[in-house]
Amino acid sequence: MYAARLCWYAVLLCMGYHLHTSGACPKSCFCFDLEKDGYSVSCRGPNITAIPRDVPKNVTVFDISFTPITMLRKGDFVDMPKLKELRVWWNVNLTMVEVDTFDNLPTLTSLGLYNNSFTKLPTGLFSNLKALTRFDAHNSKLELIQRGLFTDHPSLEEIQLFFNDITELEEGAFGGMPQLTSVYLPSNRISSLSGPIFEGSRKLKSLDVSGNNIVTLDNHVFMDTPNLQNLYLSANDIESIDVGAFYVLQHLQSLSLDGNRITNIDTNFHNLPKLESISLGGNKISVIRNTTFVGLPALNSLDLSSNVIVEVEDGAFEDLNNLRTLYLQSNQIQEISLAGLNSLGYLSMDSNKLKKFPGNLKSASPLQTLSLGNNPIQEALGPGQFSVLHSLKNLYLNNIGCLQSAGTFDPKALCGSDTLGDVYLSYNGLLSIAPTTFQCTPTITMLYLHHNNLTSIDPSLFHPLTQLWWLDLSYNQLSYVAPDTFLGLDKLISVDLTYNNFTNMAHVAPSVASLPVLLYQSLDGNPFVYLGPESFPTPFKHSTELDISHGHIRVVEEGAFTAESFPNITRLQLDSGNPLHFLPANVVDKLPNLTALILYDDPFHCDCQLKGFATWLRERVNPPFVDVTCASPPSLQGTDLNDVPLANLTCDCQHEEAPSIDTSGSDTSVHEGQIAMLKCKISGCPEAEFFWTTPTGAMLAVESGFPRMEVLGSGTLVVTETREEDTGVYTCTAVNYRGKARKEVALHVVKT
Repeated sequence: MYAARLCWYAVLLCMGYHLHTSGACPKSCFCFDLEKDGYSVSCRGPNITAIPRDVPKNVTVFDISFTPITMLRKGDFVDMPKLKELRVWWNVNLTMVEVDTFDNLPTLTSLGLYNNSFTKLPTGLFSNLKALTRFDAHNSKLELIQRGLFTDHPSLEEIQLFFNDITELEEGAFGGMPQLTSVYLPSNRISSLSGPIFEGSRKLKSLDVSGNNIVTLDNHVFMDTPNLQNLYLSANDIESIDVGAFYVLQHLQSLSLDGNRITNIDTNFHNLPKLESISLGGNKISVIRNTTFVGLPALNSLDLSSNVIVEVEDGAFEDLNNLRTLYLQSNQIQEISLAGLNSLGYLSMDSNKLKKFPGNLKSASPLQTLSLGNNPIQEALGPGQFSVLHSLKNLYLNNIGCLQSAGTFDPKALCGSDTLGDVYLSYNGLLSIAPTTFQCTPTITMLYLHHNNLTSIDPSLFHPLTQLWWLDLSYNQLSYVAPDTFLGLDKLISVDLTYNNFTNMAHVAPSVASLPVLLYQSLDGNPFVYLGPESFPTPFKHSTELDISHGHIRVVEEGAFTAESFPNITRLQLDSGNPLHFLPANVVDKLPNLTALILYDDPFHCDCQLKGFATWLRERVNPPFVDVTCASPPSLQGTDLNDVPLANLTCDCQHEEAPSIDTSGSDTSVHEGQIAMLKCKISGCPEAEFFWTTPTGAMLAVESGFPRMEVLGSGTLVVTETREEDTGVYTCTAVNYRGKARKEVALHVVKT
């Protein structure tokens, strides 16, 4: 309790208030001065069972909360003649308010009765609060707003009643209120707005009844609110809107009807001269006709997403000369014309059934963002496809039918789009991209090529993209990236190469190592099996983190990580399932700035092979954070390596020795299409980890998942459906903490 009070005092002091702790402040309350001669009293806690009667008479702001009070009575606030703001909140036992409770508060302008538990407030409660402008009773279990509660109040401007259980608004509930501008009723259970609910409250500008149970809107519902500017009707059960329901709303600027059950809007949006925004997402509209939107000169945003639209008639948007944003995603549209959209800047057509690219693109020449993802477009992506869109900056072409069918696209498809910044070409199953594809789009800054089937990249492909700073090549089938692939991309700060098919670190690391401002590179999720002195031939001068998690790494040799290769690295991740059983003693000893070596969820075998590393951890001054947990032997499973006595890190060997390899019995010559078996029988103790290196430099181990090549637990490499290009020298390597052995097998595949 003492700590909580200190915290509360600190908050108030930080807000610039001066606390009074004299006897003038009631028990369980805090009192402090406000600016402009104001004085605040805040009372809270389980010991308060009634409104304190010894509150200073000069109080202007009174706050009482988290008490067991059950009722507010006449006279509770009689000694607060200067009160301007009153908040009675989070008193969950408060269920009743007497009608005369606030009669002696002539200066009160703001009243909050929220987060309490009364189901009804008495008629006439606010009759004598002639200065009241704001009332808030949200989340208070109210069920009814009856006539006479607010009716004819002369000064109320704003009423907040959201998150209640209101089912009914009686006629005149908000009527006769000449100053009322805002009513907030979302998340209640109101089923109808029919009747003269707002009669005589003609200044009302904002009405929010979203999240209720309204089913219909008749043509008289807004007759008493002609000055509405913002109307929120989303997340109701509206199925139909009468013709002319909105006609009287000549000052309406924003209309939200999303998340209803509306099926037809043919005649609902005519002649609303000031309407700027319409939201109709998440309904059941099926057709947009060329007479649907008429007389809407100010409309700049239209949301028709997540409907069941199958047809947009030609000319449907021709009168919307000021429309800048159009959302049509998640419908069933097969074709569309952009005729008349002369001011359009943003168009989303994702997840439709487009068979061809939008027509009349030239009409929408100011378009800056065009999103066409997830469409079965069969029209070929031709040269200069979007060249008429002279301001196009963001282009989304992910999961497009014609790209998936072809596996590539015309190298001049993006030519003429001289302002392109962000380009999305993901989820297209692309097999290749022509080397000249980006020569005419040097302005691209972000390029997304993830989730394709790229097996190789021409080294010159990205060279024209001198403004590129973000490149995503994740989830492809890349196994090699040439060292000069990113040459000249001096602004590139992020390269994502996760979940490709890299097995040899030396086949990818040099390409990203020399980038001058690289802040983020990710290589996790690749089937690397080995890290050694040759893995990082080019220094990572600018990298502070390296992530090689979620891989197949079985062997990390001493010398893999050096100060020359990683002068600035602070965090190294080899975690999340790399099948590492041991690490050499000085594996990261040469990294002067390393603060964290992340090895979580790797299956370390805590035996003699980890003794050197465990010793290093204990003897090193200021060692990095390391989390090594034993997966075996069973007696140590789940134990932190630091908690295992060094004497317990032993191996069951009669004589410890480096591994040796026997490749006798290997196939050396097979005919094309046959299976080749390359043997690698390993001896030595403790048991060694092993891997194969193919003639192309790919490194494979058990469960590598490489096409046509499988490494068995016995050490044998099985090559199925052999091809002439499989001819070459294969090397088996075995490593334990005592040393390393290598042996080569030459395979010749005879062409048939």
